[in-house]
Amino acid sequence: MASREDVVNFLGLLKGCIMLDRMAVRDREKNRQALIDLGITPAERREVLLGLEPEDYMAGPKPDDEDNTKDVWEFGKFVASIEVYIKLRVVKAPGKQGVYHALVWSFHPAEFRMKYPLKGGGS
Repeated sequence: MASREDVVNFLGLLKGCIMLDRMAVRDREKNRQALIDLGITPAERREVLLGLEPEDYMAGPKPDDEDNTKDVWEFGKFVASIEVYIKLRVVKAPGKQGVYHALVWSFHPAEFRMKYPLKGGGS
């Protein structure tokens, strides 16, 4: 589990990428269908991501199940009264020093019980 400071730092980097339009969403049916199920637009999904707080943290950094050389972070957020599972990665742009991109691996209704270790004053 990451410390609150680690989560704050990750979210700062993530939100900086989003604000600079350096964000990509993995093209998966589950992610596309989530927008329909939640009744939101891609712009509203962006706002949800910008609204993530340390208390929304679930896990990470941990190795991605598809590429264990890269780390992912997991968060949860209620959108339209539905708990949404959000899996994210921030990566350095190839060949560019200090340039990062945010990747949204998952953004869909939760399929399992989610726990938030930083809620309620966790550290």
